[in-house]
Amino acid sequence: MKRFLFLIILCSFTGILFAAEQVSLFRMFETRVINRTKYENKFTDVELNVIFRSPSGEIKNFWGFYDGDGKGGGNFNVGNIWKIRFMPNETGEWTYEYSWSDSTKGGKGSFECIAENAGKGILQPYKNNPHWFAYNETDPVWLKSYYETGHGSIGQDFEWIVENVYQKLQDNGYNHVQVNWLLSLCCFGQYYHDGPEPETQDLKLYREGELYESMNLKVWHLMEEHLAWFNNNDIGVHMFLGVDGSKNDGPAWVDLTNQQKDFFVKYMVARLAPFANLAGWNYVWEVPGDREDLELGFARLIQRYDIFKHLVTYEDEFPRENHYDLPEYTFAAVENHEIAAPDKDMERHLWKEPWTHHMACLLGYRDKPVYMIEGNALWRRFWQERTHATQDDLRRSAWACATAGASFTWNGHAGEYELVAAGPDGLPFSDDNPYSLSERYISILNRTMLEDVKFYRMEPHDELLSRHPALRVYALAEPGQQYLVFDPDGVSFALNIEPGNYADNFWLNAESGERIKLDLITVVEDEPPVEFMAPDHASDWVLILKK
Repeated sequence: MKRFLFLIILCSFTGILFAAEQVSLFRMFETRVINRTKYENKFTDVELNVIFRSPSGEIKNFWGFYDGDGKGGGNFNVGNIWKIRFMPNETGEWTYEYSWSDSTKGGKGSFECIAENAGKGILQPYKNNPHWFAYNETDPVWLKSYYETGHGSIGQDFEWIVENVYQKLQDNGYNHVQVNWLLSLCCFGQYYHDGPEPETQDLKLYREGELYESMNLKVWHLMEEHLAWFNNNDIGVHMFLGVDGSKNDGPAWVDLTNQQKDFFVKYMVARLAPFANLAGWNYVWEVPGDREDLELGFARLIQRYDIFKHLVTYEDEFPRENHYDLPEYTFAAVENHEIAAPDKDMERHLWKEPWTHHMACLLGYRDKPVYMIEGNALWRRFWQERTHATQDDLRRSAWACATAGASFTWNGHAGEYELVAAGPDGLPFSDDNPYSLSERYISILNRTMLEDVKFYRMEPHDELLSRHPALRVYALAEPGQQYLVFDPDGVSFALNIEPGNYADNFWLNAESGERIKLDLITVVEDEPPVEFMAPDHASDWVLILKK
């Protein structure tokens, strides 16, 4: 909760009214500025530039944005409210000065950044081991991520969505979501059909060919209301559909002029980048990654304007040949296609297999975190009906991603094109929903990574394995300290272990969570790989060894 100091400053020339206030670390500062000058188009005819000075003296250049009447109303020439947003990363007093690109008089102000109720910060690659994500590069985080697919749900009653969707995700330990409503360009009939009727389905940010004239400020406010809830609860939000609506019958990015692209990205960054939990800018699904005028050009604009350095990616459907080495991309978003063959039709029957997920994650790694954005065994929605993946396939593919040193998202929603949020066909958190079984599988994996190993010190090490069927056993390890081997078929295998005494050892049943304690294992110099046999062939087993 922001605590306001009663320091009111009024600029008589512009009618500017704002309050100095206290803002928590990594939360969002916001103030509004009134400009009564007449402009033909208030989005484009003037810019509001802001210079922030941190308590340590660092200068950060940013800008404000036009927001109509400030409440979601107004348009390109109706309204006089501009807003300034910022996310402070230092405690102490921040000062700022703003100016207009024309002759309109500017102003200045300040706020105090406090440690109380601090946010987590920006999700970025972990600097000590870039397989993983970390807040501010230093605080590693295991992502428990869910694909929340309600394109049009921001048109429904917000409190109902929070109670029936978002709160359930938080209560079940999810700290990351992938969504379709950020940014909002298409598919508005896909909302929670067991909830209240949408207040509106007019949720397109702008009409194609009329970017400035048709900007829907109400939709920006709806998106920000939802994003703010996740931000206040420290849950990361990754945009899936991105800025190119052409793949989903929405406005095409390619039809914007270079000037319009630049404006839109700068405007988008001014509004959204001060939300610390924005966990990934994405162009759209399934693109090559190297097109200068499309996804790569978009990433370069983000890199130019996002001073907070949020994650940037593109989704590569075929990660055997990717462009994640480019500096514009800070993490990899992969799908598991063309892993086994150069043609999709030749390998469709393999898209439910855990080894295609494992290999896709390994192939996508370029010293940056990998996120399985669309694993074909991990989505009940859309892919389950196409690949016939079972919940066993889902569980195994999740472990296959984790042992490749990658994060992933999954989905257990009911229905192919209609979404519901409660009851037997809703979210996978009640026993009435058959995919609550998968949620339990994911939770077992989640607890293992958080409680049984120090995942952020581990990397994929399949080369340590031998005497097993190819591509059927996977190893994640910090050699000499901790080893995790996933054995989905309960087969025998050998593991090359560095010398030492390993006393904290057990088999974990990936289905039930059952644990079977193992005795001390002592490995001496020049000893051959140690052979292991899973307790049975009826389930998936995870071997954990720790010094």
